[in-house]
Amino acid sequence: MNWKLPFDIPLVVPTMGLPGWFFDALGVIVFVVHIAFIYTLIGASTASVLYNITGVFKKSKTDDLLAYKMTNPTTISENMGALWGVAPLLVISVLYTGFFYTAILKVSPHILHIIYGNIFAFLLSYAYKFSWHSLHHHKGFHIAIGLVAVLTFYTLPPVFMSMSNLYLQPETFATVQNIWDIMLTPLTGFRLLNFFLTAFSFTGIVMIYLGVKWVKAGGEDAEAGRLAIDQGKKWFMWAAPVNIAVLPLVFFAFSPRISEAYIHTPFVFLPFLASAVLTILFFFLLKRFGNEEMNLGDATKALVLMVVAVALMATARHGIRVVSFEEPLKLQAEATEKYMTNVITEYKAYKEEMKNAPQVVLDPAVSLADSKGCLACHSVDTKLVGPAYKDIAAKGESADVLIASIKNGSTGKWGETPMPAQTVTDEEAKTLIEWVLKQK
Repeated sequence: MNWKLPFDIPLVVPTMGLPGWFFDALGVIVFVVHIAFIYTLIGASTASVLYNITGVFKKSKTDDLLAYKMTNPTTISENMGALWGVAPLLVISVLYTGFFYTAILKVSPHILHIIYGNIFAFLLSYAYKFSWHSLHHHKGFHIAIGLVAVLTFYTLPPVFMSMSNLYLQPETFATVQNIWDIMLTPLTGFRLLNFFLTAFSFTGIVMIYLGVKWVKAGGEDAEAGRLAIDQGKKWFMWAAPVNIAVLPLVFFAFSPRISEAYIHTPFVFLPFLASAVLTILFFFLLKRFGNEEMNLGDATKALVLMVVAVALMATARHGIRVVSFEEPLKLQAEATEKYMTNVITEYKAYKEEMKNAPQVVLDPAVSLADSKGCLACHSVDTKLVGPAYKDIAAKGESADVLIASIKNGSTGKWGETPMPAQTVTDEEAKTLIEWVLKQK
């Protein structure tokens, strides 16, 4: 393939001697933690606004309480998702620097929406949470704040997904001119569908887990907990089956080069394994669908299965990077080796040239003047802080007078700037003055 890649500055991956699989594993682990919080952020913020609305229409305090309690996982996930989001980006930017930053440049300035969109949504979601009681009698306005925050959160995945899809397919660098060229593609659509379905499935399990905790706490939290368990099951039961069907297709929506290579790797089984885990979890919850309350053990098992499914998805996604970058990374390594070889060859030639070059021998008086700091204030033919040595020599003062000026200092002979006394021996002063007088 005729690759059009940024090889102008070949790069050496700084692995500190650690094996490549270490960084691959690290990238998958930190991504799983990050994406778990992002799934929760998307789902919990949606749930909070949804149950705030149903609470108004149904005049249900339980719905309203559940909506309020879902603001906690929203704000926690905001902070943790942003914090952990730095880690996978750093790993990727180190391992795939040229591809990662080229993709960012291609989708700029729209990629900046990740920053200002996040800030705007964060501020609105915090305002939504902490104005809950003060805006209790202004529900329409309060819901509007939460709804705008949620919709803003929804605008972030398409931007990030577009950049991700672009850097994973470096052969498209030459044809993609802006973010819309990659955002409005079946691949981005498939991946966004998988993202939101997984987010709602994951949130459903989180709601079940939190609901069990709230029921155990008792009081008014127990009613909100029972509603959370009931709604969490429903969230998962409608989102998971669609995702089970979509998930295996996502990894074959990439360019033919990647999809064909992907089929011949063990990674090809991971999307199907993730769908299998989701299927197991679906029947696990279906068996307990009629139970108003679940025990903590069942809720924990459901959460673990969901995390396993997400980990399988993340590892399958890493498989795309493996097959996509195999050839371009090889070319980049060759370019780097060629670059380093040329640099070393040029350096050795320069050293050999300098070894054979005639040595420059400085006048001992010049070296002495430099070591004593004389040349900081004087030069041979240009006035600096003090007069030029040519002008001093032309003035015609005797050697003894000039030696005295060096050793004792002088004032007013060359303007207002005084000549401070210098720490030199008689012999050094004589050497310096003899050299200065030669400049006439």
